[in-house]
Amino acid sequence: MKRFIDWKSATYKVGEKIHRLTILKTCKLINTYRYFALCQCECGSPPKYIRIDGIISGHATSCGCYHKEAITTQHGKWGHPLFGVYRGMLSRCYNPSDKRFECYGGRGISVCERWLNILNFIEDMYPTFQKGLTIERTNNDGNYSPENCRWATHKEQNRNYRRNINITHNGKTLCLVEWSEETGIPYSCLWDRIRVRGWSAEKALNTPSIKTKHP
Repeated sequence: MKRFIDWKSATYKVGEKIHRLTILKTCKLINTYRYFALCQCECGSPPKYIRIDGIISGHATSCGCYHKEAITTQHGKWGHPLFGVYRGMLSRCYNPSDKRFECYGGRGISVCERWLNILNFIEDMYPTFQKGLTIERTNNDGNYSPENCRWATHKEQNRNYRRNINITHNGKTLCLVEWSEETGIPYSCLWDRIRVRGWSAEKALNTPSIKTKHP
């Protein structure tokens, strides 16, 4: 259970309302530099601790009810092929309970204003959509918007996620996914060798992986 101690914010005052949230008190997580506000959402749900940086950035605007409304009530598009993509995109950016939030909304990634309406998202992205593709941001530090998004295969997106993991060996530089394809050594095995065990590139790429034998 998280333990909080009182902390006075110079930015927000008790009783102040930001978006759908009314601040009841401000505090910090004990033994950390993580600051929170206990907030009452206008929807009437029980008060909830919300990180101050999320309120400042505008990513935390409610207890989570705004996100739920956005993905379940907009224009009857529940059965549309892009509905799941849209729901996942909003969740990553605006739902602190989403396990991927820290990598998206938690580091400032948001959805452009136009795409807060699912009809606009469908209008912009459905013409180029094909089954099996996933939405990808061209600039991995940029927001979800028509200018920064395209459809990609899972393989292409894997390269995008790991493009910063580049390994040079024998004068050749490839990302870890590409070295996995070239050597036949599973990506997870190479990751473990280089990032966890600290092996050199030569040892990691030249040591055959051990295949489990099944009776």
